Amino acid sequence: MSSAKGAGRAGYLWRGWPAIQHPAPRGGKVEMGGLRTAFAALVAHGPRAQLAERAAEQLGQRLPADYVVLARYAPRDNGSDVVPLVVVGPHGVLVVEPRDEDGALVCYQDHWYRRSGPAGSSHPLAGSPSKRARFNAARVKSDLASGGFIYTPVEGVVVLTRGKAEDVGSSCVPVIVGMDALVRHLESYSQRDTATERTQALVGALSGPIRVATT
Repeated sequence: MSSAKGAGRAGYLWRGWPAIQHPAPRGGKVEMGGLRTAFAALVAHGPRAQLAERAAEQLGQRLPADYVVLARYAPRDNGSDVVPLVVVGPHGVLVVEPRDEDGALVCYQDHWYRRSGPAGSSHPLAGSPSKRARFNAARVKSDLASGGFIYTPVEGVVVLTRGKAEDVGSSCVPVIVGMDALVRHLESYSQRDTATERTQALVGALSGPIRVATT
């Protein structure tokens, strides 16, 4: 594994070629050299940071080579909270909010609770994962727009790495149970842009400097 630092604020760990290099074309097509996992420049050791990096590593082992996973992405709005996971690939852009609570989880109009005990008592979660996923998707979409990709769709999802989704129908974003299910969700898109150049361009728009319009 080789390492490189891209333009802008994102640091990268690469499997295969760094961003500025490409393997030799095969059959007239340029291929990406292995799955590339990108980590935000700021390193933290809290539970959320560890969960994001662990989830990114798991995705890196499961997704094919034409995906890029950014862990702990720092949007350009200078907010204090980073985006845990951004997945860029043939599907477009997916913003992931991972949660590692165990047990049964329920969501009522974006208010989340964890049920426990024989009586099924409910305990509220700290913050709303679905609202956070939707908010972070808007932040990433804004960064893509400033990088020239105004119409690129960005979806937000909540991924439960250990818990069970008992009643989450009123969540404002899709709720996915398990990393394998997340991979299936990514690979299920009927409309896929297989051009690796577009994936590289989207990653560059997120990691590079803001484009300034000239007159």
